[in-house]
Amino acid sequence: MGTMTQKVKDMQARRIAYQKEKTKEYMARVASYLSVEDQQILYSGNGFVEVPEAERQRERIDVYPYLIP
Repeated sequence: MGTMTQKVKDMQARRIAYQKEKTKEYMARVASYLSVEDQQILYSGNGFVEVPEAERQRERIDVYPYLIP
């Protein structure tokens, strides 16, 4: 049986792995509705438009944090 610190680290590692897997599943599900060109934009991440800070605060956009730099 490991220490409490090791248990916490193990739990964090499992959560990160779970989140990565769910992100892949989510992107695959979204991509299934898109054209080939839009799929390439989604997977590359280069086609997104950055939202200005004022607009972001006003709209309170509900997206995953990694989409907003």
